[in-house]
Amino acid sequence: MILKPTAGLAAIRTLVLFASVYALLLGTPARAEDEEDAPAYPTTEFADGATDASVTDSGITARVFEERRPKVDPNLDVPVLQVSVGGQQVLEYVGVASGMDVPAASASIVEIDPANDAKEVYFSSYTGGAHCCSQIVIADKTAKGWVTVEVGSFDGDGFYLQDLDNDGVAEIVTVDNAFLYAFDCYACSAAPLVIQTVRDGKLVDLTTEPRFAKNHRDWLKQLEDDADPATRWTSPGFLAGWVAQSARAGSGKAAFAALQQHWNLAKDEGEETCLTGGDIDACPPSDRKVLNFPDRLKLFLDRHGYSL
Repeated sequence: MILKPTAGLAAIRTLVLFASVYALLLGTPARAEDEEDAPAYPTTEFADGATDASVTDSGITARVFEERRPKVDPNLDVPVLQVSVGGQQVLEYVGVASGMDVPAASASIVEIDPANDAKEVYFSSYTGGAHCCSQIVIADKTAKGWVTVEVGSFDGDGFYLQDLDNDGVAEIVTVDNAFLYAFDCYACSAAPLVIQTVRDGKLVDLTTEPRFAKNHRDWLKQLEDDADPATRWTSPGFLAGWVAQSARAGSGKAAFAALQQHWNLAKDEGEETCLTGGDIDACPPSDRKVLNFPDRLKLFLDRHGYSL
């Protein structure tokens, strides 16, 4: 199944596998390694009707289970990750309840942080909500012991691991959720690629590293190929993500110039915007200004680190 960026990554909304999409797009190993759709990394998830599962690799065991933790939620079971090394528990992480009858949680053992002497545990649990969310946490061994690093919550099934540069170390590949809803409805928005990792217990953004330049160009091409020609220059949700991804691919100035050339300013009445980036309802009158879409987008891009 191919992602449809012009539909606001609508395929994500139906819980399409991000990893498989990026594999098709970027030419990297897919999550499925064989006809049985086996994960590319040692992975466990709940079998039908089960609420406990585990996987062991390289001396590490990751156990995921559902359990009532009254201090976390007195009414619902919550997903729990336990990590053991050599039979001794080194870490426990308690997630949030999803409110679903069928629990959705998984754990993978994978090399993410090459600076230490152990693989990492990638934990995903579904939190529920409209268009949302898989909560991603990485268990990482540091000099001070094992720690959890919260990556964030993203649309989709939760499996965002890809070895983009084929160096044996996996990256966490998602999109910038800030673009969804920013200028149009969720189903009308596109979003640029985000590449992250974990180093020594800290979340690190790799998005702008030169080694991923081709990945950004490929994702830009995917956005452009899937754009609806009839609405390409009238859809602010698509254009915002497209210009941002163009910036990542090295063609931001040209993309923004094309937007200015094609955008119909005569039909753009503008929208009151807080120039400081704050909520418009709490914005003082001196910081408010009515801006057309191109100007609002430029302000948004600057604020979120997309240099044209």
